[in-house]
Amino acid sequence: MADDDLAVDPGDRGGLTVRDKVAQRLAVHAARLTDGVHQHSAGLTKITGRELPRATVAIAGDRARVQVNIAVAWPEPAVVVGAAVQRNVVEALRDYAALTVDRVDVAVDAVLPVTAPSRTVQ
Repeated sequence: MADDDLAVDPGDRGGLTVRDKVAQRLAVHAARLTDGVHQHSAGLTKITGRELPRATVAIAGDRARVQVNIAVAWPEPAVVVGAAVQRNVVEALRDYAALTVDRVDVAVDAVLPVTAPSRTVQ
């Protein structure tokens, strides 16, 4: 590497393009890591790929708008879980994709029943 290359501002060397699909996967991953969010797929949703959580991301330049659909287990407070999903999605897209997130809409599409801990007989 020549000394001239070091003097050039890194921002002038090239650009970064984050595709919608990549941002979508980052948003889904961030939602999955949020406490209170559960993975859910049932019936035809397994075939159609409509499992939860899922996300839709629209990118314009370096700005993004996100719609996240999640499943929450009863009795988790949906408002608290939704706010945590918003925070996690904003942080993930900012940190990993260098996007400014204008809006994250969270929809609770399913409330899952409480599952009793399984017991094993020995």
